[in-house]
Amino acid sequence: MKLMIPVAATSLVVFFIGLWFFNPPRGPELEVDPHEKGFVEEVNGTTVLHVKGSGYEMGYQQGALLKERAQAAINGFDKLLDLAEEETGVPRFVFGLVLDAVYRLCHPYIPERFQREMEGLADSSGTDLRTIRRAQVVSVVTERACSAFAVFGKATKDGKLYHGRNFDWVTGAGIEKTAITILYEPDGGIPFASSGYLGYIGALSGMNMEGISISQIGAITKDGRYSGIPLALLLRRILEEAHDLDEATDVIENARRTVGYNYVVADGDVPDARAYETTARHCVVFGPNDPKETVEYAIPLEDAVFRADEAMDPTVRSLQECANAPDLPYGSNSYDHRYKGMATRIQEHYGAIDQPAALDILKAVAMRGVNLHSVLYNSTDREMWVAHAKDDVDAWKTEYVHYDLKRLFTPPPERK
Repeated sequence: MKLMIPVAATSLVVFFIGLWFFNPPRGPELEVDPHEKGFVEEVNGTTVLHVKGSGYEMGYQQGALLKERAQAAINGFDKLLDLAEEETGVPRFVFGLVLDAVYRLCHPYIPERFQREMEGLADSSGTDLRTIRRAQVVSVVTERACSAFAVFGKATKDGKLYHGRNFDWVTGAGIEKTAITILYEPDGGIPFASSGYLGYIGALSGMNMEGISISQIGAITKDGRYSGIPLALLLRRILEEAHDLDEATDVIENARRTVGYNYVVADGDVPDARAYETTARHCVVFGPNDPKETVEYAIPLEDAVFRADEAMDPTVRSLQECANAPDLPYGSNSYDHRYKGMATRIQEHYGAIDQPAALDILKAVAMRGVNLHSVLYNSTDREMWVAHAKDDVDAWKTEYVHYDLKRLFTPPPERK
């Protein structure tokens, strides 16, 4: 009996420590009229959500204005845990606890406005905040392959900047049913559009009204950690904060990064673009036709920047576990299909690349069977063409829907 008291007390302490660890504190619930600043419209057969204000207000508007769809999307996140259990045999509750732990480690590095946006979304939709938090850190613990290119100046027919990105991850898990384009007008930030998924506040594809467009590519590395800002929230910061490539570079270089990713970020006004090869502790920046691209497999081109998984920087490459690493990337899907596929097609159409030609390049290099969404930006004119997978049908095979951001950011009564 004497032993039971210490054991019980210890168990209670462990329980409350665990409760604190897995449930970071949150801010107060607020009253928000979602119709005061937010609204929904239909654009070319798709739903576009407009949100405006503080982080909490924008999250609240998403959950209230599209409540049933947001509930279905957030509650449907559990299907990903089921899929993970089927593929690995690890119980779904274990994956849930892993995501809880990762979120707790990332929590100190997530800007408060994003934390409050998650809370507003949970409050208005009536869904579980823990589930929403879990969704934001999936990128820290999963692998994904993608591709991205930016062409401009001498490479394009009209000198404008075309930026393509394929988000290759998983299809058929139901995520594609939650696809949404959201136009954000954040307090103190730059207005931007994000094409992603309901219940997910990070940015996977998007462009701001300063002409900065984003993309990322998974690049698995030994140099990773579970504490930092998740990639989609890092990209979200770029859209909200970067007026030019120097500011975008500052965000990426100075962030506490988690796992390996390559990024291609473009500025449609200059026009120009940068590739970023990153791990937790390394970040190397490349411009078009960069003299630093000295590895034998690099294909540098004037007025073009493009990336798949493999790094061109020798140090970053030495840490990679993708694209046949530690060997040369020849023969990998990343190099042969995506990286070289982009290079070859850019060279073939060099000087004549317009929107249709850029779209053809994008479709050709998408990974087959896992292309969740595919986006082409005309970053100069603030236009986007977005395609989402439909069930098991890859995004590149579906319709690319056109969004004119200049028009969409104009209040409806003032549109011509």
